[in-house]
Amino acid sequence: MSELSVNQHPEDNILVVDSRLIATQLGIEHESFIKTVKKYEKEIEQAFGILRFEIGKIEGRGRPSEYIYLTEEQAIFLTALSRNTSEVVECKKQLVLKFSEAKRLLRQQGGYEQPHTTTYIKRLEKMGDHKVSYELWTTFREGAEVLLKVEKEFKVPVDQMDLCDGSIGRHWSAYRKDKPWAGEVGEYIHRFRDRRGERPCRAYNYAELPQFRRWLEQEYIPRVLPQYLVDKYGKRAVYQIYEEQGLINEYIAKITEEKRKSPRQEELHIIFLAAREAIHNRYLFDF
Repeated sequence: MSELSVNQHPEDNILVVDSRLIATQLGIEHESFIKTVKKYEKEIEQAFGILRFEIGKIEGRGRPSEYIYLTEEQAIFLTALSRNTSEVVECKKQLVLKFSEAKRLLRQQGGYEQPHTTTYIKRLEKMGDHKVSYELWTTFREGAEVLLKVEKEFKVPVDQMDLCDGSIGRHWSAYRKDKPWAGEVGEYIHRFRDRRGERPCRAYNYAELPQFRRWLEQEYIPRVLPQYLVDKYGKRAVYQIYEEQGLINEYIAKITEEKRKSPRQEELHIIFLAAREAIHNRYLFDF
């Protein structure tokens, strides 16, 4: 059996492992492993970055083989999708050991940076990108506690394109409509450090801020947020999240109830658990 090895990718120096080595460790055909990767390609790239596909050398006749250089999180996510057989457990253990050793060596050479933080926290660190007039406030800044709760307390594996604060903004806009205390709406430019670039977003007068904070605490967090998470991660995942926090109540039980077993809910839960396992190391740091 070929031993797992971790190396820096030649284009961007990110630590990666060859998908062919993982398939060998798992005791499965590489072609079968690639099919699994492609089945979950969208989820992988949204949560863990672009997949690095490569074309192997042609040996004899036939088409060239395709393989992938996987990052640590991509590799652990894919192995975590499998049932925990002895081969899978050993493979995951070796991945953690090999990546840890590679990071240790790079750290000694001064060539390793601290792992990136989670998606929402990373966005909050760049809050200075968004210039807002002194007399206005934004749901992005005021909703920061919700973003932190989702990622740090709930340990939800958020992908780069997810916008929980967008959900807050939409529901707040609908709630304040036609209220006697609602003033004129301002605007600011929200800068995304990805292909979305700069986008105009709403900003509000400070006279409305007490109303927003009351609504956020009494309406959005206890009722809208759980449903938002159900729509994205499925009923089983959300029940597990709130059960871990000791927050199960009649409303949570109702919106997460499964009247019959659903293959889709099962798949969503498997993906959720695998993604959580893949980003476990992100939660080891005290943000």
